[in-house]
Amino acid sequence: MNKIIFFFLLGITSIFAQKKHIFAEYSIGETSSADNTFIKLKASQTVGIGFGIQHNDSLNWVKHLRNPYTGVILQVANHGNTDKIGYSVSLLPYIEKPILLKNEKLKLLSAIGIAYHTKKYDFNENWQNKAISTDFTYAFRLGLYYNIFQKNNFQSRININYLHYSNGHIQWPNNGINTLALGLNITYDGFNKDSNSIEKVVSKKDIQKSKQSFISVQTGIGEHALYRFYNYRRNVYSIDFMYGKIFNKTHKVGLGVYMRNYTNNYKYIKEGNNLVSQDYPELQKNPFLNSSSIGIGLNYELLMQHVAIETEVGLTLFRPFFPAEFRLDATLINKQTGLYENGKAEGSTYTLKRFVSGKLGLKYYLFNTYKQPKNNFYVGGHIVSRLGQADYSEFTLGYIHTF
Repeated sequence: MNKIIFFFLLGITSIFAQKKHIFAEYSIGETSSADNTFIKLKASQTVGIGFGIQHNDSLNWVKHLRNPYTGVILQVANHGNTDKIGYSVSLLPYIEKPILLKNEKLKLLSAIGIAYHTKKYDFNENWQNKAISTDFTYAFRLGLYYNIFQKNNFQSRININYLHYSNGHIQWPNNGINTLALGLNITYDGFNKDSNSIEKVVSKKDIQKSKQSFISVQTGIGEHALYRFYNYRRNVYSIDFMYGKIFNKTHKVGLGVYMRNYTNNYKYIKEGNNLVSQDYPELQKNPFLNSSSIGIGLNYELLMQHVAIETEVGLTLFRPFFPAEFRLDATLINKQTGLYENGKAEGSTYTLKRFVSGKLGLKYYLFNTYKQPKNNFYVGGHIVSRLGQADYSEFTLGYIHTF
């Protein structure tokens, strides 16, 4: 899915852009421990090269983002223990835009893609690596870049980045790799001497005003693993209904309701395993309903013709299996006894994870959203989360009707 998304974005940049740049960067930071048995780590180090093209056309999303760059980054990360954690090699489509209205020096860069890891969890030989258990994972980065020096066609920029790697909860263990890093970026834009690369000044008057209402329905199928001792990759089925508005052909805001059913949870309840038989026998009265979740979500999409970046913050209203799921998820080894023990369904983290959900992903629309079609279809790929921790990964199909 990430390869498809990459080629879509790369195709868009080659069609509409005028100004190009390449950059190289190095950063050093700290990777947090995945759990209480995690390996000690030295400082993490990341090197990367990137290629980007600036959009200077008259589309509304380009004006809203003030002539952003889009492109791709190839990066290699050493997380501070190459014997156990190894290296991560990532390919990340990115978008970079100015933050301040009157200062082009400070920019925000966000990217999501795919990573290959040279080391992963192995019960016999690498059991301490609870961070990564699959060869490939999602890779995500979010950073601030500030221009400190510029001469001729070169820019020197300092940056601070948050880097995250996760398999989207499709296999345990999946505590993920989380790194905060400070770096230096050297950018060259000398390709533009003979091209019409003058940046356009964007003002509010340039943006074409419009507003549309919409309704949409979406179905999804995902993959999910329950916890380390019930490590089966099984399906999650979802359906979403949404109503909202599209502003200026660019900003799509909606309020929706969703229902999800987890096959792993259903089978665990149906079989009467461990915690269910001991502490939650009432779940067996209706395994299908009690393995489902229902909630509402506030959804936002940035529409870029055929491609859209989607984020969502949700409130889970119904998820009866969650207390047992949280305790299984929080299973840790007791250092005194050497035995694994289930966690407790209590505390602020438990409460927040029970109610706060999220979603991050990319969509591809069949028809150009800038032309405001009455009916449109899309496919998407998402990571669904609970308070920032991956819940499952999904592939979606949807239909939208605008008024």
